[in-house]
Amino acid sequence: MNNIAIRKLEINDFTNYTSHINSTITETAYTHFINNILNKNHHIVVIEYESKIIGSGTLLIEHKMTYGGCKMGHIENILVNENMRGKKIGSMIINFLTTIAKENNCYRIDLTCTPELKHFYFSNGYTHESTSMTMLIPENFNVIY
Repeated sequence: MNNIAIRKLEINDFTNYTSHINSTITETAYTHFINNILNKNHHIVVIEYESKIIGSGTLLIEHKMTYGGCKMGHIENILVNENMRGKKIGSMIINFLTTIAKENNCYRIDLTCTPELKHFYFSNGYTHESTSMTMLIPENFNVIY
């Protein structure tokens, strides 16, 4: 696929990105997020093809007090347009975020996935090391800053 670009999310991506992730976030909240939340420890990347966002992912970098104060990466929200799946778009996102984590000296990168996606992450160099537990708090969904 020619004309494909991977880059960090930008302020002018509002309509394209919110459509891609199927979000109802307001433009004001989006702008606040881009200007005040994204930083050197919070990265959202997008893959663009023919001026349309077809994939995205997030890397959060956590500074630890353990292991001598090192850093750990958390990959989340890997989303690929349904029509673009099977074209290595997800792998491009994972590899890009993994590179950012390595460049930021993360000693470990964790992610949580559904069982049907384990093979995809295995094929991108990730292993099953632990069990992820989740507590959903429904009353906090869609709470904006």
